[in-house]
Amino acid sequence: MGWLFFLFDGRIGREVYWLALGFVWSVFLALVSTLGSDVEAATSGGLFWIAFLVSQWAELALLVKRLHDRGLPGFWALIKFLPFIGLVWMILAGVMRGDEGPNSYGPDSDQRAGPPPAGGST
Repeated sequence: MGWLFFLFDGRIGREVYWLALGFVWSVFLALVSTLGSDVEAATSGGLFWIAFLVSQWAELALLVKRLHDRGLPGFWALIKFLPFIGLVWMILAGVMRGDEGPNSYGPDSDQRAGPPPAGGST
């Protein structure tokens, strides 16, 4: 799981992308909800900002791997930080099919048959 959420190499398919994003968002929202209903007090604490930064890093790592699946360099993931356009970019990354077969970032990530590729699961 460390590779999936914190490293920027390799490829992931659409299913893994959406499941991992859902996990990141669920954990973040669960943490924020435990901080209390007072939004101002919750966001003033250091725990909120640590969780926010960790969730942003994880989202960025997932998006980079998803872009790699389409044959794009990870630099394009920085679009994520533009208001509204970034959200559309993340949705498009999760909807569009990746490159068929291996590309310069690794083997095809949407393979269902056979064992997972050597060197880690996707």
